[in-house]
Amino acid sequence: MLEAYTLPAAALALGAGLLALRRRPGLTSWLTLGPALGAAFLPSLVSVLVSGEPQPWRRLALGAAAVAVVLGGAARRWQAPVVLGSATLVPLALHELARGWDLLPRWLFLGVGGLLLIGLAATYERRRRDLVRLREAVARLG
Repeated sequence: MLEAYTLPAAALALGAGLLALRRRPGLTSWLTLGPALGAAFLPSLVSVLVSGEPQPWRRLALGAAAVAVVLGGAARRWQAPVVLGSATLVPLALHELARGWDLLPRWLFLGVGGLLLIGLAATYERRRRDLVRLREAVARLG
């Protein structure tokens, strides 16, 4: 349980960073909050991505914490929480997608690909008709 070692230090650094932001508004969120968020997210993210164990609760907690940090940072208009939370969410989401890839039936990919091709064909026909109308309108302008 590596969070038992990293989260208390990260919480202390986060508290000190928030206090520093309140007292000295000229500081950036990268200087005050960045190290704390890195210490909170990075060890858990590496554990999830590298470990062969499923760790469903760690993945869920990490994703929920990253979403909360992104939303909180966006509400306060702080760059560091938004960027670091997003930098945690993207690899975590890709990892979850890769884990679930083999669980889906193979025919599903063919079905989605077929629907995508039909949608592209319908869009192509509509755009081609619009282009013909545009040419006729320009030709009438003379």
